[in-house]
Amino acid sequence: MKIGTLGTSFITESLIEAFLEAGNEVNAIHSRSIEKAEKLKEKYHAKKAYDDYDAMLKDEDVDTIYVGLPNALHYEYTKKALLNNKNVVLEKPFTATYEEALELRELAVQRHIYLFEAILTIHQPAVIQMKEDIKKLGALHLASFNFSKYSSKYDEFLSGKNPNIFNPEMAGGALMDMNIYNIHLSQYLFGKPLKYYYVANDEKGIDTSGVAILKYDNFIANLITAKDSVSKSGGIIMGEKGCITFDEATSIISKYTITYKDNTVEVHDFKGNNRYVNEINAMKKIVENDDYDKHLELLDYSLEVMKTLCEVKTNTIK
Repeated sequence: MKIGTLGTSFITESLIEAFLEAGNEVNAIHSRSIEKAEKLKEKYHAKKAYDDYDAMLKDEDVDTIYVGLPNALHYEYTKKALLNNKNVVLEKPFTATYEEALELRELAVQRHIYLFEAILTIHQPAVIQMKEDIKKLGALHLASFNFSKYSSKYDEFLSGKNPNIFNPEMAGGALMDMNIYNIHLSQYLFGKPLKYYYVANDEKGIDTSGVAILKYDNFIANLITAKDSVSKSGGIIMGEKGCITFDEATSIISKYTITYKDNTVEVHDFKGNNRYVNEINAMKKIVENDDYDKHLELLDYSLEVMKTLCEVKTNTIK
């Protein structure tokens, strides 16, 4: 893939490094500030720096756009890329609304263009193996996932400023920014929930922390996220024959333990791989093999998660 990037955040830099490590070309860097774009261009030895998105979309050295912008801008910039026949790697959450996601899917399919969600969780080897190992637990009854971190922008928000991550107009908040990882893990492991709702701590019109409850048939998933509190991330999946536990954020699970009813223990350790490269390698393989059916499988999964996310958000209790 020949990449052009949008955005200059630390996440964008992490993806640039992953694109390069996976053997792709990063040929163009875009920012509203040409100085920032030039700085990243020099750091990663890209060919060009842009502050004009239309000009980058005409660049023949770019066939894939990475969109690392605030949530509310995902739809607009992705649609423009698709209309210019560029493949897109789109940061999570896919879009601000399910309707936006559906429109982007239809446009990508019409043009036979690749459209991927950049979501770490489902591409981690530990998570892929965990999905198989859940069968060892017998009937499941409860799961609890906690991905929480005191936000570097929270003090700024409390002081009266309006950072994007705490701005409703930019589709910010704890649910959209971090609980999306918990929802991805739950939906990947357990499928589409039957019922859902969200209990949120609301400050100035935005959820700074909250708990999403996903109800399955005889099974409940409790998904916790806080951007306003100090916490240790981790999770547990409880079944009649045993439980699975992990002590990492749901975005980067690399190790988990199975404890059985007789107290025997299995440890599954996948540490040592670049967490971002896993997802990039999966995308690269699909594009190189022109495996559009596999692409659609991932894309439709992302849309199902978006549907759940938006329905959870609609059923918010403040």
